[in-house]
Amino acid sequence: MKRVVIAPNWIGDAVMSLPVLRALKAAHPGDELAVLARRGPAAIYGAEGSASRVLERRGFLSDAAALRSGGFDEAWLLPNSFRAAAIAFLSGTRRRVGYATDRRGALLTDAVCPPLPIRHQLRDYDELLASRGVAPDPAAPRLPIPEAAARSADAALEAAGLAPNGRLVLLAPGSAVAATKRWPAQRFGALGDRLAERRWSCAVVVGPSEEAIGAAVSACARAPIPVLGADLNPVELAALAARARLVVANDSGPMHLAAAVGTPVVAFFGPTDPGRTAPTGAPARVLDRYVFCSPCFLDECPYEHQCMNEITVDMALRACEELLDASASSSV
Repeated sequence: MKRVVIAPNWIGDAVMSLPVLRALKAAHPGDELAVLARRGPAAIYGAEGSASRVLERRGFLSDAAALRSGGFDEAWLLPNSFRAAAIAFLSGTRRRVGYATDRRGALLTDAVCPPLPIRHQLRDYDELLASRGVAPDPAAPRLPIPEAAARSADAALEAAGLAPNGRLVLLAPGSAVAATKRWPAQRFGALGDRLAERRWSCAVVVGPSEEAIGAAVSACARAPIPVLGADLNPVELAALAARARLVVANDSGPMHLAAAVGTPVVAFFGPTDPGRTAPTGAPARVLDRYVFCSPCFLDECPYEHQCMNEITVDMALRACEELLDASASSSV
């Protein structure tokens, strides 16, 4: 059998889908397993290693043609979109497994009733796997770091004058397209100052197109903080996180990447629900100040961003010190 998994679009969602790949590989170790993914997630699946082949998405018709030429017997649709089902349908893949969402049930051969979103997102695919007799993998996502990615991370740290495996804390102020998920840049900068007073080296990590966010944080600190990551792929960013003692992040891809390499995380939540997307697999402190409208899941806030503004620098610093102290104790 030849199986292909159509992957989620976002970095954090891709990380949280890694147990699905492990479950499929464990259930069918002799079969071919491929993944169709956007460029960023494709790097994650390639490094994780459960899939023997990773196909990078090029466009709707190109993706359908790529699946058709791959001769796949079975397609697993992790995104709940009509588009994902249409790609699988047009590819001619004989069996198409997915949740019956977005009016796409007629395009699926195995249309599964979606579960209620009341558990962590890691468990969202359990019913999908069970529908084909596959036992879910209960373990947290894990992302091994290839040597090339580790070298890229070390080179980025060296260029910024930072020592790998030292007293490094990474600040991750981005959040893809949803600005409502971002703790204010001024507070990230102030937190960097407070950590520097305690002799921790800080760097700001950003993704592509987030350079302005990183520059804003650096400018808010008393001394400029190096900004890294805009030229790194997600696996190289994970390698940076693996070099740090702590990552401070919004609910975002870097938050999940850090947890997947075992680095402790302080995570800020407000418009989203930590019950659904909190970091797993590493020590973590989730800071949330839910107000009357939380969680709203909105991309624009009509109430002056109250949920995130109520998370103070002192609260963040205490969470950082708890995790750093615990890390130091465990390494003795």
